[in-house]
Amino acid sequence: MKKNILKIYNKKFKESICVGKRGFTLVELMVVIAIIGILASVVTVNITGSIAKSKKASALTTAASILPELVTCEDDGGSIAAYSGTGPSIADICNANGHANIKWPSLGNTGWSFSVPAAAPITSAYSFTVTHPSDSASPITCSLATNGCQEHQN
Repeated sequence: MKKNILKIYNKKFKESICVGKRGFTLVELMVVIAIIGILASVVTVNITGSIAKSKKASALTTAASILPELVTCEDDGGSIAAYSGTGPSIADICNANGHANIKWPSLGNTGWSFSVPAAAPITSAYSFTVTHPSDSASPITCSLATNGCQEHQN
């Protein structure tokens, strides 16, 4: 008796699951694939923007780290030779006594580069820029007058 009840229950259970369902239609699968594609493109755009922002923040921090050396160079009546590049440089930041072997730091693989004009002697109005070759990027200007770095919108 117990076996017969079990067979009837299993038979009814299988029939209730399988009635009218043979799988997903092609349209349903295409809709799911389209939704996944849209979500993937949105995530990719957001990740790309975040990477660019982090590289810009890294370049801004590196550029700002040079300002204390420039202030000391100004106090000592030093001068600065023109420099352009991503660093690390072989040129000293300041040409004054006691400032040897302090080089322009590396901007790493951020894509940003220094654009440093020459100044002899350096004054409180001195400033330099950090730029990116991309047209959409805004330059970063560091100034002794403001004792800080800020980005400018194009």
